[in-house]
Amino acid sequence: MNYYNKNGIIVRNSKTGDVEAMKDNLRQSDIDEIWASHHHTPEAALRLSVEMSFKCLTIEYKDKVIAMFGVVPATLLAESATVWLLATDEFKKISKAIVKESRKFIDLFLEVYPTLENYVDTRNVQSIKWLKMCGAKIEPPEPYGIDNILFHYFTLRRR
Repeated sequence: MNYYNKNGIIVRNSKTGDVEAMKDNLRQSDIDEIWASHHHTPEAALRLSVEMSFKCLTIEYKDKVIAMFGVVPATLLAESATVWLLATDEFKKISKAIVKESRKFIDLFLEVYPTLENYVDTRNVQSIKWLKMCGAKIEPPEPYGIDNILFHYFTLRRR
């Protein structure tokens, strides 16, 4: 199922092969963040995120997988879930177009989980900027993850 299809950008349900298409091309800010938080390789982070997600979507640009995102419930009957997005450097080419559509996907997740949450590395400036544009409440930085470096806890809630 396609959720968005415009100007060469497609957002669709993730499928087998998407992790393989992205695992060697993650943007450095995402690699640094997943290593600092959990010491996962890009492939491990993608596979775990996909496996644990209630809903997982893939963004293609000109027939190339450039990002994956989804939502992982805290528990089976949870009111909150962890929202995540991992992308390649190609994501920059469409970020302005997809930012406008991002709130639609967040609202889709919020229909099921009234609160979306996660942590973002303070060094991941692109992601923080995107989260703010999406209406996230971003908390002051605190040590987090295996490397105990500064991360912001953030939440997104139903409007």
